[in-house]
Parts: sequence; C-alpha cells; structure tokens
Amino acid sequence: MAVRLSATSLEFTCLLEPAGTYAKCMQLIFPGLRSCSIVSPGEVLAYLAGMMDGDGYFKVTKEYRTPGTVHPYYRTTIGVQQLWPGEAVRLFAATFGTKVMKPWVLPSRRIIARCEFYGRRAEAAARRLLPYLLVKKNQALLLLEVGRLRQETYKRSRECYDGLEAIRGTVLSLHDGSWLNSGAPLPVSASLRGYERLGPAELGWTQGEIFAYLAGVMDSDGSFRVEKRQVRGMLGPHYRICIRCAQVVPSPAVEFLAQTFGGRLGVKKSRRPNCRDLVTWSLHDRAAVPAIEALLPHLVVKRAEAYLLLDLRRLKAEGKKGMTEWEHPNRWRASVRMRKRCYTTDQVAQFERIHRAVQALHAGGVPDAGFRPGPTQAASRVNDLRD
Repeated sequence: MAVRLSATSLEFTCLLEPAGTYAKCMQLIFPGLRSCSIVSPGEVLAYLAGMMDGDGYFKVTKEYRTPGTVHPYYRTTIGVQQLWPGEAVRLFAATFGTKVMKPWVLPSRRIIARCEFYGRRAEAAARRLLPYLLVKKNQALLLLEVGRLRQETYKRSRECYDGLEAIRGTVLSLHDGSWLNSGAPLPVSASLRGYERLGPAELGWTQGEIFAYLAGVMDSDGSFRVEKRQVRGMLGPHYRICIRCAQVVPSPAVEFLAQTFGGRLGVKKSRRPNCRDLVTWSLHDRAAVPAIEALLPHLVVKRAEAYLLLDLRRLKAEGKKGMTEWEHPNRWRASVRMRKRCYTTDQVAQFERIHRAVQALHAGGVPDAGFRPGPTQAASRVNDLRD
C-alpha cells in the first residue's frame, strides 16, 4: 500500500488493492481515535450507503454503440461526487477497487471529486450496498433487475427490451419524484419484490452500522454549525452549536436521524417551480452533544467541524467566569446594585475563534494551526465512552 499525506491541505491518496480494508483508510483519516482502528465491513458499507443516499446516484442509460445498431444497450452506472478533496469519494473508490476520476472545476472555481463505475462492477456494488440503503433502495433494485434482464438480450425478444425501457423510465421518474405519486409497482422480478419495504430493524442493523450510516448521511447532506446571535441587552453575542440535515421529501434517512437522536423535524416548502420540498432535522446545544459523539468515530468529511463543536460545548460547560454589576433603577426607593455572572472577554474570544474556524471550513479553507483537525479533548471523551 502506497500512501501520500499532506497535512496542510488535508488531502490523501490511498492506492489500495481491491481487497483493501476500510480500517487501513480509517487509521489514516483518524490517527487519534483508537476506536477507529478496527471497523467491521458492515460499518464500511453502511457509511458508504449513507453517502450514496445523499451525494450518490444510480443511472440507467440507453445507448446505440454504432450507427447500425438496431437494439440499444442499457448501461448501469453508480457514482458519487463531493467537494474537493473528497476523502469519502476516495474511500468509496478504494472499497470497490476502482480509481477516482478526473475532477470537475465549477464556474465558481470549486473542485468536485467524483467516482463512477459501470456494468457488472456497478451491479456488484449495488448488491453490497443494498441492505444499507434507505433513500435510494428502489434505484439499486432496478439496477440489479437491469443486470438480470441484460443477460437475456441475446434472445432479441421485444418483451425483454420493453422491460429494460420500463426500468429506465422508472429510474428517471424516481429521480424527479414523480414515481411516488403514480402508485405503480416497482418493475422488478418476484425474487426482489417487497425488499424495498424492509428497514433497519428487519435487516438487523447493529448500533455501529446505524451510526456509520447516519455519519454518511451527515457527511453528504448534513451540516455542523456554530450559530452566533447578538441579543439586545446582552453584553456579548450568544453562541450555540447546531447540527442539521435536509433532503428532498420523502426522506427515510432524515426521519431515521430524528428517530435515533431525537430533535426537530420540519418541512421547508419550495418556492421554485418544478422543485421538491425539503424535510429538515436539527439539534441544538446540549441535545446535540450525544449525537455528535456517536457520529464522530465514523465521520470522514466533516470530522473537523464535529471536533470544534464539541470543544465549544466543553468551553461553555466550564461556566461563566466573569462578573458584571449595574445599578437597577427603582421608582419608589434608591437604586439597587445588581450583580450577575457573565463570560469573560477571553472566553468570548475563544468562542469567536471556534466560530470563525467552522466558517473557514464551510468555505473550503483551512483554520489556523491551533485548529488543525486531530485529537483534542473532545476526541478523548469519545474514546472514554467507547472503551
């Protein structure tokens, strides 16, 4: 195994054999967490399935390979793309024995890391991910059905090609959300029928697989934030941590987050035509700490933000070390001198520094040397809970 690490840009390149394990990659990504040195294969696939339910896609494309081709070829594709450096995309490629593709450069000059594979390799990956998919389970089932029907195309039967075209149309309707309102059954064989109704409880997910899946969802469609509010009458701004996730309606993954950690579910109505509503989930302050500690050993992309949020909660848990005094006017008697605890200037400066570090990570930058992602007091707390 050849490894190249760059601490400044947080980029790494793992050249693994097809049978390379997730544990080796996790040791590179999480050198400070002892609990990540051994990760079960089920947690690997659960994390990647969560990422696929957010930033991944399943496609069935119709191609005529030569001008004289009479019968089309239906190609299956699995892919994932994320903002550079795309640690999760590299992990996805290493797990399934392929390479990261040439990145895209957006007009905004942001770089997109991406990975795709096709045909039998795509169907083999869909078969491994299928037990852990919630949002895009139907699309994975349709990819497997295409692989089964494609083996029968040698017969050149009209019924076979009609079935492939029906599956392609169903995948397209799943992408735009119109299939959910049609009430039509999923065009799959009897051996696959009913599998889409099985959930984590029926499939026997372990607690580690549940947390790994939800970490994949948060790495794709979630956010770790520090909210700053200037409240009238307060000496300084108010800081609180917040974790959020949003996906298009319906989203079993977002509902599963609320079912596992609690929190608030809401629906954000779309104001644009031909756009779907969003279901949102959020947790704040102390309620967010157990969720972050459970997800942290499995996070890949947003691990640094999770560390910073836990550090902010640790600093706030130390209490208010300052004292403020003021004269409270009274109409009927002399003014009363009041005293109240408050955060000191140094404490507020630490809060603001963490807030700006999280903002820098959201903007694609790197915080100052004091906030390099790595082992902190938050990491040791997680290790103590896991041991």
